[in-house]
Amino acid sequence: MKKHRLIAILASTVAITTLFTLSSSTIAHAHRRAVSVPASLRGNWYHYDSDYDDYVKFHATKYHLKISGLYGTSSYSGVKFPSYASGHADMYVHRTPKGYYDIGKYGTDDVGTYKRVSHKGHATIKQVWHDLPDTGAHVNYWYKSKSIARHPSARYKTSKFNGYYYNRYTPAYLQADEGPQRLYTSASNANSKSGHYITIKSIYKKYSAKWDSEDNDILRVRVNGRTYYQKDNASLQSFNSWKDGKVIYSPYSPHSKSKIVIRHGDKYSKAKYWDKVKHYKDGTLTTDSYTLTNGKWHKD
Repeated sequence: MKKHRLIAILASTVAITTLFTLSSSTIAHAHRRAVSVPASLRGNWYHYDSDYDDYVKFHATKYHLKISGLYGTSSYSGVKFPSYASGHADMYVHRTPKGYYDIGKYGTDDVGTYKRVSHKGHATIKQVWHDLPDTGAHVNYWYKSKSIARHPSARYKTSKFNGYYYNRYTPAYLQADEGPQRLYTSASNANSKSGHYITIKSIYKKYSAKWDSEDNDILRVRVNGRTYYQKDNASLQSFNSWKDGKVIYSPYSPHSKSKIVIRHGDKYSKAKYWDKVKHYKDGTLTTDSYTLTNGKWHKD
């Protein structure tokens, strides 16, 4: 009888010890909560530093933030728990009353202040830097692409194609440096460049075009719901602005809010000069020229 009572006491002691151990473990891990990056800040974002002519990248996923570029790399994790942090995650995130997020390394002054906003017509992350002594602040903006980060005032769009197709129409613009264009009312007239035609003077309007067939070099062009024809594509193109060396030629200025369509593969961020092409006047082509200085376009 005593033997059975001793076994029962030992079993109870083991059970209580196990329960206490599990409870202690649960309490110890209760503080280890994953910290996430706000959904509004996730993705890839870029800041252009005109002083160094280089970019800094802001890469955020649900539980990680990495900033890399000019000044090295800073990484923060919301699912790592370093020993010094007493159960807290490596990454610290705090929302301020004004809707900004302080994000950095827990328990240190390695913290940045960020907020998703709209700036110059683009989705942007606004980063506020406080000066020391704290007499004010300066601001960095992070954009969705390097091209926007470098030229946030211009709304560029890159053409996804290099030419025309036989089975469908694609966007087309009159080539800005060719002057007024003739579009003929039949393929035969276009081939002989004689007969009935209409004259197009606008270099701003977008049309649609495709090859007439695989056996000739006639383009079909849609204008106001009607079909016209032109010999080859010498004066029509699938983009309205183009790069030649380090110069961009466009019917728009680099500050224009209108869409500037660049040929696929062109790198407008590599340009140093910009010529805004105007209409022909008295047979003369006129332009306004801009020069890129310190990351900004200035009219000559």
